[in-house]
Amino acid sequence: MSGKMTYTVRPGNTLGGIAATYLGSVERWSEITLMTAAPGTSPWDERGHAPDGSPLIFPGDVLLVPVSAPMSPQPSPPEDIHGGGEIFRKRQWTGVEHQTPVPKLEIFTPTNDGYDPRNPDFIYTADLRSDAYTKILAFSFTEAVDDLSGSFGFTVEDEKVDGQGRTVFDLIPVRSVVKIYEGDKARPVFVGIIRRRHLGMSMSSQGVKRTVTFNGKSIISAIAEFTVSLDVRIQNVADAMAKTKDLTAELSRENPLSIKRFMAITWEHFKEVSTYTTGISPVGLVEVINRFIGEDPDTFINIQGRDHYLRYNVAMVFYNAANNVIADTWRNILPDRVYEFFSRCENGEPRIITRQVPFGDPNDGGNFLDWTNLPIYHVSPISQTDHSLEQSDEEVYTAFVSYIIGSARDRMFSMGANQTSSDDLVRHDYEKQKLYGFRPLELNFNGYARRGNAGNAEMDSLTEAIRNLNEKAYYWYSRLDEMYSGTMMICNDFNNPETNPRVGCRAKFKGGEFYITRTEHTWIYGKTPKIKLTLSRGMVYDGNGRMRPGADGVLRHVGRRFRELERGE
Repeated sequence: MSGKMTYTVRPGNTLGGIAATYLGSVERWSEITLMTAAPGTSPWDERGHAPDGSPLIFPGDVLLVPVSAPMSPQPSPPEDIHGGGEIFRKRQWTGVEHQTPVPKLEIFTPTNDGYDPRNPDFIYTADLRSDAYTKILAFSFTEAVDDLSGSFGFTVEDEKVDGQGRTVFDLIPVRSVVKIYEGDKARPVFVGIIRRRHLGMSMSSQGVKRTVTFNGKSIISAIAEFTVSLDVRIQNVADAMAKTKDLTAELSRENPLSIKRFMAITWEHFKEVSTYTTGISPVGLVEVINRFIGEDPDTFINIQGRDHYLRYNVAMVFYNAANNVIADTWRNILPDRVYEFFSRCENGEPRIITRQVPFGDPNDGGNFLDWTNLPIYHVSPISQTDHSLEQSDEEVYTAFVSYIIGSARDRMFSMGANQTSSDDLVRHDYEKQKLYGFRPLELNFNGYARRGNAGNAEMDSLTEAIRNLNEKAYYWYSRLDEMYSGTMMICNDFNNPETNPRVGCRAKFKGGEFYITRTEHTWIYGKTPKIKLTLSRGMVYDGNGRMRPGADGVLRHVGRRFRELERGE
């Protein structure tokens, strides 16, 4: 069915924007006709033109807009693959890949009574039929592996919002919480907290234009940046310093200690210490965390993968005499290259994702479920707009060794004990050493509970753990010079959000699989929304999720596949 509807122009509307909302493209403005001109305005053919070539419109103009029956979305249902990972594939052109869809932003401002997460103070949407604020111009947000903070920004026109002449800039302060919705208006894809705002003014043919740009970080940054300061210049700080021993004692009581319990116990301890005296911690953030993330760390800390326990007993002084950031405390025990943690919305709720790097375990015959259990997104020419790939030998490792500081497997102890012989725990890649020389990757673990030295059962267990870890590191990082990495830009499908790639998952592309290390969502009024993917570890994998050995694991004919992709294959 098709027909026409009337639309009365509002302040700030453009003909291209109305075409984008109702017809799916700014370029279809010519299909809209003027039924009645606003009082005191000239006929359409005597008016000037907007930058996109469309005639100028004025508040009060009545337009005739073609309408048609809405298209039925065609979602791509998940399928089972090896290891239980979900597969997402866009099977056919749906007609909405290059669309101009309608997002929604909810803004919660701090008041004397705190935040009310049930009732946003501002709602922005580009839907011209909505009673909400409609003058949203753009938004973007990023999520990345090994980044708990993320980032976001959005721009709106600085319009008056009340009879006192106050504007958006006056009423949306720093520390306001923002929820960003794309296709699913019930579950946000990103939740952030405003850290900076900027007011801009420019002159144009249509008069003065005032815009406000807000920038911030993920709401999880309120946890990641939570700080306890033990500076002696803070009054009564001694009571808080005395509590550090309690943390060590509580952690040492659990053996083995799970990663989730370690993170949960340290978080609860940081919150408790923050209440001891004014100035020791940003206690105002606790309300934001409790209301928008949750009070129970077992809920917002999500441990993934097969490896859920620490490799050794933890017992150390977690604090220093300066500022102590909880993310640094976590990273001190869970070193990068072995563990990753990042923020991501799961079913609309902000979560901390923590796991051993999901590249698989070559020990004991191999188990690569951590890799195959990651959702995989098949990248198709239907939604891709551009990409670039590269190989590089700027980061190469040819020897792999782990140390546990404070034990007999401490770096300095091991180097002293092996002055006259080689360390048999080091995993060498002798073939690549011939090409690149000795380039070690050292993995250092802190916080060891020292209960003895070499020659006891505990040390035997540590030695075996290190040997296994060195084998993993060799598998994970010895072939970086053979892997492809790069970026890709795809259309953001608001109608089928489950087909949009996510950070920390896999992408199927050019005959291989890639790891998605970063995503950046961008929406600009009147344009197609995009997602920029940052890709790494592009290799050919077998059906069990293991990189194929030798040349069989390297992507082939990449240049020819570029041209094949352009032909739609």
